Amino acid sequence: MYLSAIIGERWYKCKYMFYFLHGTDTHKARRKLHQFLDLAEKKRPLAELFKITTENWSEGQFDELLVSRGLFEQKYTVVLDNLFERKEIKDYILERMENVATSEQIFLMLEGKVDGPTLKNIEKFSKQVEEFAKSENIKHSVFNIFSITEGLVRKDKKHLWISYVDLLSKGAPAEEIHGILFWQVKNMILASKGGNQKETRLSPFVYKNALTGARKYRTEELVTMSSQLVDMTHRVRQGEGELEIMLEKWILEK
Repeated sequence: MYLSAIIGERWYKCKYMFYFLHGTDTHKARRKLHQFLDLAEKKRPLAELFKITTENWSEGQFDELLVSRGLFEQKYTVVLDNLFERKEIKDYILERMENVATSEQIFLMLEGKVDGPTLKNIEKFSKQVEEFAKSENIKHSVFNIFSITEGLVRKDKKHLWISYVDLLSKGAPAEEIHGILFWQVKNMILASKGGNQKETRLSPFVYKNALTGARKYRTEELVTMSSQLVDMTHRVRQGEGELEIMLEKWILEK
């Protein structure tokens, strides 16, 4: 029997459903979340989807979703997306774990790294807990990872894109590549504002590289690039797309 069929069968047999996905490999965890959402839509096509993040969190709405019951009442699929980033929300949810587990609604929870005591508490009330950890077997040299900045500094879109694809093919996480690109853009912004190396507090080598790049861009352009990279992480957390794809699109638009 295919895995999708097995998952679907288990899903169908679960009357009360609370699934917890967590770990450092956010790409795989979010992919699994979307698999569950597809299954939920097939089993309950009329169910309304609620996606709750730290930005739209409301204790009142959360409690309403927990207590909604009845054969003819509206069914919901509720996604709790990285709410543990705020301690007060985390505490509020953990105090109501039993209510989440016994709710007639489908609850799908996505988190990053979770501490042991919290995980034990959640496991007591979950139908399924899955961890998605980044492989520790993949080794990246600092030189290879930082080579992605060469095309950016030179404002060479083709070189930048080839470097990006090459790093991905070698197993480099999109999150790590994103972080390095953001770091380089910030350095170029510092260098573009004038002054000298000591004033920027960058090392001589990093400053020289950043200054070379800063001369290829307008400061306003660099600020926009920085904002776009920040916005990218927010959109990924909101489940609006995959970071790997967003980064490639960003590179090709340079």
